[in-house]
Amino acid sequence: MKKLLLLSFFLIVSNTFYGQTNKTKEKTATEKATKDVKKTTDKVAKDSKATADKATKDTKKTTDKVAKDSKATADKATKETKKTTDKVAKDSKATVDKATKDAKKTTDKVAKDSKATADKATKDTKKEVAKSTDKSKAAVKTADKVTGEYNGKKVYTGPQGGKYYINSNGNKTYIKQ
Repeated sequence: MKKLLLLSFFLIVSNTFYGQTNKTKEKTATEKATKDVKKTTDKVAKDSKATADKATKDTKKTTDKVAKDSKATADKATKETKKTTDKVAKDSKATVDKATKDAKKTTDKVAKDSKATADKATKDTKKEVAKSTDKSKAAVKTADKVTGEYNGKKVYTGPQGGKYYINSNGNKTYIKQ
């Protein structure tokens, strides 16, 4: 029995040694794998950092180049716009000056024509007024009868018996009886 107990004891003790060894080996393998992963990760991080730095530099160069090109293009466009604007302003000024001259000529011509027309209309009106005055005198003469003479003027007798003569202004001047 002592042997059996001893044998059992050795088995138990030997199992624990093997268990620790397995765990240690597993730990060692895990640690080794962790170290490998860490090395790989560090290497990848270092490579990615270098790649990122390179990409950043390339991006910065490209951005600077694009900015420089766009500035040059903008300057060129600004110059062209200014030239076009100046040309348009010059052309529009010439057009305005020409239109002003044409308008002035037309206005002068219209004023001259309207003055001539107004003068002609005034003359025609004066003639018509003179004719109508003559007609009114004739109408007065026909409505009233000539009955005598007073200061070298003809004396007319109206329908109600009033006596008058036509003075130099063409108005009736009544005579007191």
